[in-house]
Parts: sequence; C-alpha cells; structure tokens
Amino acid sequence: MITVHLPIDLAEEFKTAAVLTTDAQDLRDLMDQLDHMRPGVAGWLLEADGRFRQHLSVFISGRRLETRSPASGPLNEGADVWILRAVSGG
Repeated sequence: MITVHLPIDLAEEFKTAAVLTTDAQDLRDLMDQLDHMRPGVAGWLLEADGRFRQHLSVFISGRRLETRSPASGPLNEGADVWILRAVSGG
C-alpha cells in the first residue's frame, strides 16, 4: 500500500480525506487513481505536460522530487507520498 498525504485545502475542495491509501505501482498510476477517486484532482496537481505544478513540493518516502518533475517513476511498497504547497519567501 502507498500512503498519500494531500494538502488540507485540496482535500476539503475535493471532499476527500487528507490521507489516502492506494495500491499504485508508480506516480502516473497514483495520479490516475487519485483522479478516478476525485475527478479533477490530477488537473490541480499536474500541468498539461504531466509535470507537477511549480507551486507544489512532492516527497516520496522523505526524498523531495525536483521542482516540476514528471509524474512518473516507480513507487516502492509502503511508500509515503507527501504533496505540499511550496513555501518561499523571506
């Protein structure tokens, strides 16, 4: 199982829990499953080219993906995926 942590405001907007579990095998499958559960959520997370939106920080089992990384690549069993709004400023 993969555990997905969504920003609270996104979870509220799409009327879902902020923490979800899925059996996704990779990031693309995860985005497809999230969008199937709550239509439109993938459009909020991804650009048309399949990359995560710039205002998001995505962590997989504690490792941060590069900004605007493609939503692709394997997920290991038991992975935690955190999708957070990027924080900047000073």
